[in-house]
Amino acid sequence: MSDSYEGLSTHYDLIMTSGYYDYDAYARTLLGLIGDRRRLLEIGAGTGLVCEKLLDLAPTGLEITGVDHTESMLDQARRRLGGRAEFVQADLRHLTLPSRFDAAYSVGGVWYFIHDDGAGGDGIDSDEPVLASHLLEEDDNITALSRVHAALKPDGLLALATQGPHRDHERVLPGGLVYSQKIRLAPDNTFTKDYYVRRAAGNGQGGAGEETVAHQRCEYRLYTMEQAERLLKQCGFRSEGVTSDGLFHYLTRQ
Repeated sequence: MSDSYEGLSTHYDLIMTSGYYDYDAYARTLLGLIGDRRRLLEIGAGTGLVCEKLLDLAPTGLEITGVDHTESMLDQARRRLGGRAEFVQADLRHLTLPSRFDAAYSVGGVWYFIHDDGAGGDGIDSDEPVLASHLLEEDDNITALSRVHAALKPDGLLALATQGPHRDHERVLPGGLVYSQKIRLAPDNTFTKDYYVRRAAGNGQGGAGEETVAHQRCEYRLYTMEQAERLLKQCGFRSEGVTSDGLFHYLTRQ
């Protein structure tokens, strides 16, 4: 997996908790979806924000193992969670875990769905969901999804979160910082997303211009819904539906 969030990791929490995701909503929906399943695998654990929210909200104990490609992100996750969860640095294409997990989930991790009402605008807008993947090659997606399949018990659950449209925008962050993102679509069913964190030169005291304090570029592959269903079926997953609030597409391991 060529992408990591090394360049953005120092500012990741600040961006994510300043309106990027509604972690409460994702966690509550996911807890309702998993029911009494207790051994969970998080795909793309990042700094542990989703894991922490699940553990705080769960009525009974969860056992969560989080996997991520970026060690600096996992260092933050381990500091955040202590011994409450296990975190593994790994490329998902080479992941080897025992088949003991009741469910796996991704909230903006390696795979996620993008869905919009088709209102239009620059960026990715579609009235039908599309699957985004950090993995650009078809063979890599097959391999990685097969690794997740192997880590799940029979009839295990796979939950992939849904995000809104991806468009160029910027947002003010605490501490005099500004977050912005730029989306560039390509004709080969891929897109590039540039993340920037900037500070006004002179800390806002009359200096001119801006200073870029962090920049991350990630590339993604897009699958139409028909392509996504075919890919997931090929890797041993059966589509079961979408949660009533639209936050997760969920499947079962066959």
